[in-house]
Amino acid sequence: MTIEQPFLDRAVEATGLSDFGDDAFRVGLRVLLSSLANSDLPQERRDALEAGWRRHAETRLRLYDHRKRQPEIAEQKIEGPLAVIGLPRTGTTTLVDLLAQDPAARAPLQWETQNLFPPADKAAWANDPRIAQLEASFQAEASTNPIVATGMHTFGACLPDECNNFLTLDFLSPNLVVGALLPEYNEWLSFSRPQRPYRVHRWVLQHLQTHGPAGRWVLKSPFHAFAPAALVDEYPDAMLVQTHRDPLEQIASIAGLISTIRGFGPGDPRRATTAREQASLWGAGLQRCLADRADPVLNARVLDLSHREAVRDPVGAMQHVYRHFDLPFTKEAEARARAWVASPAQHKSRVSFTLADFDLTEDDVEQMFGAYRRRFSAYF
Repeated sequence: MTIEQPFLDRAVEATGLSDFGDDAFRVGLRVLLSSLANSDLPQERRDALEAGWRRHAETRLRLYDHRKRQPEIAEQKIEGPLAVIGLPRTGTTTLVDLLAQDPAARAPLQWETQNLFPPADKAAWANDPRIAQLEASFQAEASTNPIVATGMHTFGACLPDECNNFLTLDFLSPNLVVGALLPEYNEWLSFSRPQRPYRVHRWVLQHLQTHGPAGRWVLKSPFHAFAPAALVDEYPDAMLVQTHRDPLEQIASIAGLISTIRGFGPGDPRRATTAREQASLWGAGLQRCLADRADPVLNARVLDLSHREAVRDPVGAMQHVYRHFDLPFTKEAEARARAWVASPAQHKSRVSFTLADFDLTEDDVEQMFGAYRRRFSAYF
């Protein structure tokens, strides 16, 4: 019996469903479970991780079953999505939050991606009771969650969510191990090349569009940088925006975020391990991105945008995107964007990190990001 079968059997038992669709997702799941088996995590933590992963397997079962019962969902067209593919801590959240303010835009919202089932009632979508429930849970943990307390990341039931949170249904997402050091899985994630990695991604967008409003999809995931060619293969009319920041700053920032999530404080040697893990993961991702962008046809599909521009002049960055892709920037879109920038929800992190905090040097980063830094230094 393969390592993933007992895990999947429990998902089948919980849902009463048995059809997961094709078996490609099993590879990532096997690597994930093997990585957990090889870890030194306490049993309580192992059980918690497995329980979370099993919910993804159960959602996959329900999603596939729902599509079979309502085949018209597969007819939903996903047209002209606008996808932000910059690495984490490069201004992607600021940009996507703004892009989502346009009434013509449609983003996958945090309450939706966490509650795919039961499906939302399209007629009452904006008043779904799960919105208030999730918002209340965010508020309840605001004072104890260091990520929220320090402003390192914002949570909100009606804020756009990362695609990472539903790429988990294919067991192909860095979010699966954000809370634990599982190096084998991150190494596999760095170099794996599934045949069609965005098929289930499309399923989710079609599901959300069936049970909620339509619009031009605004998407975001740092993991999209690993395979922009595959993203365009799935969505041939996609518009891609890659945000850029010097990895000397970006790696220190993401290492600080992930170390905080994992509870690794100053003096903990696992902070340095986490930093090297993150540098290796995102360094590999950018190498893959550069390889895809060596194709001049694909490269012409990407707008490059500086982190500096996205943070210092977010509305100007939004206008830049709209001009580049010849999208109508209406007065209502601009007014809503400016109101969003001025709202109390917008704040900057009160903490900052340096490479020295994680025993990393500039030479360490240069080894992994040298080619990227040379090509895109004008955006730093």
